Amino acid sequence: MDTIKVGTLNIQNSKINRDGGIKDGIDNTTLLADHIESNDYYLLGTQELTRKFSNKLSNNLKNYKLYGDYRYGSSKLVKCINGLEAYNESNAIITKQKVAKNITYRIPWFPSNPKDLMISLTTASIIPRVATLLEIIDKDLGVLFAINTHLDYQLKSIQIKQLKKLCDIIKDISTIHNSLAFKSKFSYLPFILTGDFNMEVGIDSNFDEFIEELNKLGLKRVDVNDKTNDSESSNQTAIDHIFIPSAWDIEDAGLINDDELSKITDHKGVYAKVKVK
Repeated sequence: MDTIKVGTLNIQNSKINRDGGIKDGIDNTTLLADHIESNDYYLLGTQELTRKFSNKLSNNLKNYKLYGDYRYGSSKLVKCINGLEAYNESNAIITKQKVAKNITYRIPWFPSNPKDLMISLTTASIIPRVATLLEIIDKDLGVLFAINTHLDYQLKSIQIKQLKKLCDIIKDISTIHNSLAFKSKFSYLPFILTGDFNMEVGIDSNFDEFIEELNKLGLKRVDVNDKTNDSESSNQTAIDHIFIPSAWDIEDAGLINDDELSKITDHKGVYAKVKVK
């Protein structure tokens, strides 16, 4: 049995970070790279990574690579439009494992009725959302799958559609995994889901129902409930979550308490050390 460490961390798309992460002579990308390397993450799901920050982070990482496209894509046109490029975030998965497939899904984000549309416009929450899917080839563990995402923070109607899309993706992967043509060392679905869901357990009923659906698919939520976003927000508990196969044992889990990361983001990340079996 192998023990691996997974995590999720919202980097925060601040002006400093999207301009490259330099403040008072300190490079935020170096701080984050040092944290990742020293913690030996199997994978770290990130949110709000902009291109300039990602490129510098990638250069500072010795053993890891970033995977996942941006919400507005990577065309030359997008790069030339400052308003788009400033908020052209990815949900990159950072890992040093071999990756066989890297897919960025466009998930529902546009309001379907005038009232919700007006709310999204007035709160500046009307932005495309994506989910990054990796198929990982581990020389010891075999094939594993991982998804990382960042969901809407404003509208329950959009959140419901986004949660359904995630369930549909996971069900499709489960079908592939269970097919006779697919060779796997696991009798269950070896799937890791990370992200900033902007929803709380026991408070957002749609998220509670989503957890139940994932339980049916053989996944469980890592039970970390401490508040993960900044003190000024209305959230009382975690909005950043990790899901792993129900068969895996959780050896240790909690908030990522690294004082250096407080210089980068207003979130506390979540980690879990799990025994794969």
